[in-house]
Formats: sequence, structure tokens, C-alpha cells
Amino acid sequence: MKLYIKHMVSTRCKIAVKEELTKLGLHFNIIGLGEVDVMEDISGKYREQLRIGLSNIGLELMDDSRAILIEKIKNIVIESVHHSTASVKINFSHYLSDKLNHDYPYLASLFSEVQGTTIEQFLISHKIEKAKELLTYGELTITQIAFRLKYSSVAHLSSQFKKVVGISPSQFLKLKNIRRKPLEEIGKYPNSSSLEMLNGAREKNKIKLFLVDDDPIFLKLLELQFIEHGGFIIKTFTTGELCIASLSEDPHIIILDYHLNSVVKTAMTGLETLDKIKYLDDKIPAIMLSSQDKIEVAVDCLHHKAVDYVVKNETAFLRLKKIITTILTYNKMEKQLNWFEDRM
Repeated sequence: MKLYIKHMVSTRCKIAVKEELTKLGLHFNIIGLGEVDVMEDISGKYREQLRIGLSNIGLELMDDSRAILIEKIKNIVIESVHHSTASVKINFSHYLSDKLNHDYPYLASLFSEVQGTTIEQFLISHKIEKAKELLTYGELTITQIAFRLKYSSVAHLSSQFKKVVGISPSQFLKLKNIRRKPLEEIGKYPNSSSLEMLNGAREKNKIKLFLVDDDPIFLKLLELQFIEHGGFIIKTFTTGELCIASLSEDPHIIILDYHLNSVVKTAMTGLETLDKIKYLDDKIPAIMLSSQDKIEVAVDCLHHKAVDYVVKNETAFLRLKKIITTILTYNKMEKQLNWFEDRM
């Protein structure tokens, strides 16, 4: 009988699954990503034991037919982008339809309904992630990477890359050679231009900014963009827990990711981190970031007392600058008002 296992998308996962199946004395053959052919007909106690064993290593035994089909779509995308160098001779939608024996419109509709994103967007996100990986290795040129990932041209790859990551592939290449400067050196660039309110600010008047995101590339990019504009003391964190532990340093503003637990599954989410920050110090302004362009997510963040909500795209930094300027303007006006009231 065939078993379908969610998240089994790497060699490490396959090895872990083999160990769990072997523990139960089963005879099996791993067909592909997420799919295992077991000779025995397992049910009842053995199936439950397998389910628990897989759950303990972060995997999930699947039963629902729609969920299985969704997982198959994901695995074909992952296999095609990350583990295959063979060229797909036909359109990817036709390729997917042939592999799963379903009409593509049905697959696309099901995927969008369940995942909240399209197959095309899911494919693009994985292609760009693979492009980032290949660029980091430095073994292939951008032209070779575009060909390997089946882009029609370098320009097409660069356009999609910049839309997803926020910078071009050539700019991304520069990031891996940049070393983080000590805090006392931050902002000391000959051509740096600060936010309008911060021009000519003295060191003691710099804004202490906490950046919290579990995507190291996006986190580094955001840090560099703020450094280039001067006037900031930047501290970065990859989990909400690390940020909370440093609140005694009195940050002026915190920018944090909505999810925050995509890498460390047991870490606090962005909203949980926001709630904790507000509980400890309600006066610290917090701005939420997310790749989800959904009104319900934005409303959820505002209900948790976020100052604002910014979608991660090519205009995210410009949006953050405007929000920070607004926050600083409001704080300045509030201080002036307090000064006036104290003398009434």
C-alpha cells in the first residue's frame, strides 16, 4: 500500500522516514518525495505508531485525498526546481497535469483554495530561492543560473528576483562579502543620507532600531538599507525570544516579521512577540512585516497594537521610512506638548 508523508522533501527526511519504517519491521520502497510504497497492509496500531514516530521528527502521515494531492503538487515543484537538472520540454502546467493525471485548472483551483497562493507563485518562490542558493555558491554565472532554472532570459530572472527579494541578483552577490560593522561604526559612510529628520544628528540622538526576522537574507538586506541612510543604531534578531531578551537596551522602534517561526518551529510567532513587547513596554512602537498581502493579516496586526503593517516587496523599505518618520514626528510633537503642559 502507498503512504503519503508531508514535508518529506530532503535526503535527511528520507533517512528519518526509513528509520521509522524499519523500527516497525516494515518492508518498503521510497518512490519519491513524500511517497512510500509499503508491502504490508498497515492499519490500526501500526499506523498510529508510525504517525506518532513521524510527528516526533516533524513529518506527517497524510490521509485526506485533497491534502495528498496538494502535497504532490508541492513535491513536484520542489523536485523540479531543487533536485533535477533535466530540462522540462513542455510547459510546466502541462508537465504537472501529466504527472498527476488531473486537468491543470482543477489543480490550480484546489491549490489556491487550500494554500492561499497560486501554483505559479509557489513555483516562482522556489526558483528564486534556488537562484539565491546558486548565487551564494558562486560556481555558476547569472546566465547559467537563468538557463538551469529554465528562464527565457537573464532579464526575466533578474526581474522576478528583484520583485521577490527586493534587490537584483548582482546586488545580492555583493551581500555575501559584506561584514557587519561594530555599532560605533554604523552610519559612518561618506555618502550616507539619513532620513530628513535625522540629518546631522549626533551619535547620542541616533535611533536605536531592532530588526527581527527569521529570513537571514531579508534581515541583512534591511539592515544594510538602514545603515546606508545613517542615523540608526541597528540590532538584528532571528527570533522573538532574542529580541525580548534585549528589551532592556530600550529600542526606539521595533520592526518584526509576522511569522518568525518558519525556521525554529518552537519559536514565538510575530504576533506572540508583539504581545510580549506590549506587555513589557507598551510605549515601544512596533511595525509588522509580512509577505502576505492580505487585509485580514493587516487588521490582525493592528488589533495586537502594531503601529502599522508593511508587505515584503520591492517598496517595503520606502514604506518603512515613511512610517518611521511619522512615528518620530509624532514623538517630537508629544514631547513639545508635554513641555508646554508642564509650564502651564
